[in-house]
Amino acid sequence: MVQLKYFFIICALILSCREESRPIISANKPIYFEPIDSIVSKTDSTREAKDTIENKEHWKRIYQFEVDQRLRSYGVQNKETKFKIVTPFGEIKVRLFNDTPLHRASTVLMIKQKLFNGSRFYRTRKNFIIQGGFTDGPGAYERLIQIGQYKIPSELNPEKHPHIKGAFALAGSDFSPGIKRDKKSNPFTFYIVQGSIQNDASLQNIENTYGLNISQDNKNKYKKLGGTPHLDNQYTVCGEVYAGLGVVEKISKVRTNSSEHPLESIYLSVELIK
Repeated sequence: MVQLKYFFIICALILSCREESRPIISANKPIYFEPIDSIVSKTDSTREAKDTIENKEHWKRIYQFEVDQRLRSYGVQNKETKFKIVTPFGEIKVRLFNDTPLHRASTVLMIKQKLFNGSRFYRTRKNFIIQGGFTDGPGAYERLIQIGQYKIPSELNPEKHPHIKGAFALAGSDFSPGIKRDKKSNPFTFYIVQGSIQNDASLQNIENTYGLNISQDNKNKYKKLGGTPHLDNQYTVCGEVYAGLGVVEKISKVRTNSSEHPLESIYLSVELIK
C-alpha cells in the first residue's frame, strides 16, 4: 500500500510539471504560430513606436473588393524585395519583381506575419516544381482569417517573366474541377520551378497543346536553362531564385508518394533579407 501511495504521488508530480514549451524556430521541425496579439505586442525594446503601429496595421483584414488598393498601399510602405527560405537542405534566396507589385506586396506581408513559418514543401516532383506554403499548425487558420482570404489579381507577363528554372510564383486560387481558372493567385502557397531542359520539338509540342506563342528569346532560355513553359500564361511569376538552386534540386528529388507528397516532411521558415 505504501508503494502504491508513492506511485500515485510521483504520477501527480509529473503531470503537474508539464512544460508548455514552443518549438524553437528551425527548418527541421514545425514552427507553431503564436496568438496574433502576442506577436504584435512582442516588439523589441529598441524598436520605434511607429514600427509597432505599422505592425498592428498589417493585421487589418483585407477584403476582396479592396485588395488592389490595400496591397498597393502596403507595397509603398514596405519595399523589401529579397527573402530566404530556410530548409533542412539549405537556404533558398529569392528576389521579388517590382513590376508585379501586388504579388510582391502580398508575399512581403505573408513573410512579415510569419504565415509561411512552420509550413512545408508539400509537393515535389523532379524536373518540375517544388511547392510549399500554408501550414496546418496551431493558430494557422485563425491567422489566415485575420489577414483575409483574398485572391491576388493576375499580373501575368510571360514574355518578361517566363517559367524558367528558378522562377518563383504563387499557386492558383481556384482548384475546383470543371471550373475555368480566373488566373488570380493564392497568397498563401508558392512554388519554385525546377524544370527540365527543352528542345525545339518539345517547345513546339507545348505551343500546340497549350495554345502558346513562346518568343524566340524565351525559347533560347528554356533550351539553355530549362523550365516549365506550359505554365506560362497560367500563373504569375513574381520572383526568381538568385542563390540556392542546388537546394531546390535536392528537394525536388526527395522520395514521394503517388500524390507527389514527400514521405518525410520538409519544414521551412521564411525571413526577409535587408
